[in-house]
Amino acid sequence: MKKLAATICLTISVLIGSIVIVNDNGHTEAITKFKCMPDQIRSPSQEGLRIIGELSGFDPCNETVEFRVQKESAVSPLIISVHGGGGKKDAKAITDEFYKLGYSTLIFDAYDMNGISMGRIANAYRQMMLLKTSLAAFEWVRQRPEIDRNRIYFYGISNGASVVLNIAAMVDPSHLRGVIAEAPTPTGIGYPNKIGVPVKIIFGKLDDLGAPPGKKRWEISDPCRWIRKFDLAPEGFSTECNNENSQGYTPTTMEWVKSVSRENSNSVDVVFIDGAAHAAFYGDLSIGTRKLGGKNVGWSLGGTTESRDELISEITRFVK
Repeated sequence: MKKLAATICLTISVLIGSIVIVNDNGHTEAITKFKCMPDQIRSPSQEGLRIIGELSGFDPCNETVEFRVQKESAVSPLIISVHGGGGKKDAKAITDEFYKLGYSTLIFDAYDMNGISMGRIANAYRQMMLLKTSLAAFEWVRQRPEIDRNRIYFYGISNGASVVLNIAAMVDPSHLRGVIAEAPTPTGIGYPNKIGVPVKIIFGKLDDLGAPPGKKRWEISDPCRWIRKFDLAPEGFSTECNNENSQGYTPTTMEWVKSVSRENSNSVDVVFIDGAAHAAFYGDLSIGTRKLGGKNVGWSLGGTTESRDELISEITRFVK
């Protein structure tokens, strides 16, 4: 697919912004003006591991937003990237790769959108911010004339992967073609009881991030007391397994895959990638552990070049 080598910038004013394409020859062209949406921004605060207060939606004029469209955008799928616990940088490298491959892309930092600095935050509250901002971003971008509104996909990494699994139960399938979840965890707001679009779950075979010694990420099953029910999220196992109903443990991701209801016979495929740990595009493969909550857990990250190639091949077969 022929591509326009471009960088999309946001020209920001108080109420009006415009997407600007910067071509190789340095010429610029404004595609379409759009309204900034400062009314979407809220000011929650952090108390310990919690985020307190109303959460932000999506403002396209936030400085972290990158919306890049291909020259042949009418025939190019759009991938919305949802980052993990480390912020936008978690998904930046793979999103750049999506664009090089000919996809239009949208990426942003949901924590920055909420005015929350990086630090120790419980998974559930990270996922709450990610879910609200990502859904609002989806509603914004599907109104954009530059994209094919019937070929939108979500990609999520880590906490973002858990979020896109919830989105698979929330969005009209006529507007969302599928979700790609790389290395999700059941710990946070939980997983939904049903999915309404095709789902591709991807794990690196070496991914043990957050898992007890000897276990892998897809085997994680944490205490229900770590789960928070989020009103915006769809019905899921958090209804019965949460901090107010704290007996027992979450299902593992693989147990959830077996039990989730599939509307319209949508698929939930799970793929394991050789030579990859957590977040293959994070960087070079690094095998390690970390002390978390007083206990040792796996903390292996990155992947080999070959694993990243395999990951991209799996995604390009899914995104059509």
